[in-house]
Amino acid sequence: MSTTTPVLTLEGVAKEYQQGNELIQALQPTTLSLTAGELVGILGPSGSGKSTLLTIMGGLRTPSQGAVRIHGEPFSELAEKQRAHVRHARLGFVLQAAGLVPFLRLRDQFVLHDKVARTRPRIAHRDHLIDELGLAERLEAYPEQMSGGERQRAAIAVAIYHDPDIILADEPTASLDSRRARTVAELLAAQTHEWGKATVMVTHDERLLDVCDRIMVMSDGVLSQTTYAEVAHHALHPPRTQD
Repeated sequence: MSTTTPVLTLEGVAKEYQQGNELIQALQPTTLSLTAGELVGILGPSGSGKSTLLTIMGGLRTPSQGAVRIHGEPFSELAEKQRAHVRHARLGFVLQAAGLVPFLRLRDQFVLHDKVARTRPRIAHRDHLIDELGLAERLEAYPEQMSGGERQRAAIAVAIYHDPDIILADEPTASLDSRRARTVAELLAAQTHEWGKATVMVTHDERLLDVCDRIMVMSDGVLSQTTYAEVAHHALHPPRTQD
């Protein structure tokens, strides 16, 4: 389970956009800390600010105010080239569409990562990952030759191949049926706890939140903490609307 050491910290992070003459507050000031071995689930509808939050966590966008820190060190304040270096070294991304390069075999997805990160191949580590994730027979397969569940498992393997401290998963089960979605969510939880990662899983599927150590809800750019029991109760007893 999680330790008390903060791996990723958001300090009053907010994001606003100018849309014509209107100022859009996509993310209200948010303070959050993640620890090693902790899986945090973030639930919310489309347009609630979940993706904005995740891209700021990952250094793909900069906040309008506040700061993101990794192991207490500045991250969001860095220049883009420096942020990119930290991203390659410290973060792993699992995306909705798996994030695999379509014209590369699974074996070559890892080779590409080594070339981009300028790191030596870790063949034994790669083989351990794909064996653990049930992909040992798919090393020569292209993404289109894999099932949806296999692609997402491959994406998890590629994301944690370089041993990142932080895994950011954006709707990683969106294209899967309920059984495969459950498998992928449980794999993310297992990898988080076994490898001591700080993981954020953005999802719209409240049925998967029971694998999370902590649950947050995003609504109109405001992030608040909740529990699985509260989420389940809300799903069973939605608020009545006025006619």
